[in-house]
Amino acid sequence: MTKTPPEEPAAIRSIPGPAPAPWSLRKQDWAYQQLRERILTGRLAPGERLSQERLANELGISRGPLRDALSRLAAEMLVVDRPHQKWTVAEVSVADARDIYNGRAALESMLAAAAAQSPSDVRAARCTELEVLLERQRTATSLGDVAEVRLWDRRFHDGIYALAGMPASLGALDHLRAKSDRYISLYLSDTSRAHTSADEHADILDALSAGNPERSGALTRTHVLGGLTLLTGTIGDQPATFSDSASVPSDARTSLGAAARNHRTTQSRPAHAPDDGEVPPRAVRPRK
Repeated sequence: MTKTPPEEPAAIRSIPGPAPAPWSLRKQDWAYQQLRERILTGRLAPGERLSQERLANELGISRGPLRDALSRLAAEMLVVDRPHQKWTVAEVSVADARDIYNGRAALESMLAAAAAQSPSDVRAARCTELEVLLERQRTATSLGDVAEVRLWDRRFHDGIYALAGMPASLGALDHLRAKSDRYISLYLSDTSRAHTSADEHADILDALSAGNPERSGALTRTHVLGGLTLLTGTIGDQPATFSDSASVPSDARTSLGAAARNHRTTQSRPAHAPDDGEVPPRAVRPRK
């Protein structure tokens, strides 16, 4: 049976020429969304110098809202503001990826384990919702829609971690994930990796449904660090953890930067979550 692609979520489209911000958004928010998506998809490459005049003209806004947007991006370490120099897109590096991903692994595995200990009725209802999100991620992967893959990937993990009831830890994780979005986008742009990610999500969902905190946490940690291993070019079975003493060859740093610079997508809109009131169609994934 042919699967019907899920309904597309509401999204703000990125227009290359001058375009005013939608009435529903402040100009600085519009500029932030547009520039962030360009950085995540590689349209603005690591190390690229940013001309405020050009960007303001392209987005159809003044420099005030643009500077506000750039400041927000700087807080997420996506752009850099150096004294007496132009803003530049932040570089990517193996060291940065290791720092961010190890922090994510610690927090995400803890939250996933806590989620598996939530009340069984609440957990069961959430697992039904997560089945739908996973099916949508698989559909987006099959269609090669990287922006949609990122969207459903994020919503899947958010749905799990919300069960943990640990808002402070979730807030710390959100800060790290904002910094890792470029790496996630780069990782998921490879179709085979995106399929692997969905398969790993299915295993995590099984552990969550079974109420197994040890397995849920362990699978989540492996899921996060597996992405790091592929991104950094770590060789062999050496785990990419704090205790990892294996040196990363210099060409791994070069390949990571080159991959980020060459990473492009045909997607014209940034990932944007559907309205909270949206009720997705029911989808069922066969159990293993």
